Amino acid sequence: MINNKFAQVLLPALLLLLSSCGNKDEETENIDAVAIQSEVVVTKGLQTEFLGNYHGIQPSYFMKNQYGDDMVINGNKVSVPSIDYKFLLKEDNAVSLQQINLEDNSRFYYDGTYKIISEENSSLIIECSLSDGQTSNPVYVLTIDKNDKKGICTGTNEPEFNVEITK
Repeated sequence: MINNKFAQVLLPALLLLLSSCGNKDEETENIDAVAIQSEVVVTKGLQTEFLGNYHGIQPSYFMKNQYGDDMVINGNKVSVPSIDYKFLLKEDNAVSLQQINLEDNSRFYYDGTYKIISEENSSLIIECSLSDGQTSNPVYVLTIDKNDKKGICTGTNEPEFNVEITK
């Protein structure tokens, strides 16, 4: 009687185990195909006509606190000077940024990657993830009109400003 119950439990368990053992080569091929498809999406770059320098000037502004009010230190609003931005969108999803402080002419350089967030008939939205190699890691979003290659740059907690391609 015990052997009969053991066989009733063991036999279905063995069948389940054997049926779950599939062709590992086919499964690996499917995983590889998905990985390759994902890689294609990630590495898809811009069309050549949209590569190049995008230039824009962000006007000076007063820094805001977490509540959207002007940040005040020692009774003075914190002013951010006007900055000249030059984004260089390159092949292989590479991007560089040069910022020039228009008050003291100091320069800051960033390198990173871009990815296409959205592409429609008339517009292109590109996210640029940059780093100065140390502690600064800004992210900017460029919304470009495909017809005239002009657009808007949006940063985190900064006012947006116009950009246009200069090649």
